[in-house]
Amino acid sequence: MAEDVLRFENELYREQKISVRLLAATLVMSNRLIDKERLRAFWEEIKMLDIFEIAREEGEILGIEKGKILGILEERRETVKEDLIERFGVVHPRILEQIRAVQNPDVLKMLRRQAMKCQSLQEFEAVLDLIDN
Repeated sequence: MAEDVLRFENELYREQKISVRLLAATLVMSNRLIDKERLRAFWEEIKMLDIFEIAREEGEILGIEKGKILGILEERRETVKEDLIERFGVVHPRILEQIRAVQNPDVLKMLRRQAMKCQSLQEFEAVLDLIDN
């Protein structure tokens, strides 16, 4: 009967209806009811489920972090573009493409400063050409 309960809880976990911790707690409580080899097999399966859960959580965290970084990049690119348009009027699409290609937020920060310091769009373009994407 203990094995049936563990199998049932395992299915509930896979359907994300209970936590892996509850499944592990049931396994611990079944210690004297199930022979050692079966208990070990269930434990190995639970450990794998736990590893999958950790990997999923880490993936979500990494996705959030990646989203924040992408948001920062996009915001900084847009700021550089707006500063250039405000300062020099029409900006050649080639320059805008080069700005969109920049993947480093610190470089974009520096480009914003340069957009405010440069006396002409050509001077800014020369700075942009020095950047190694």
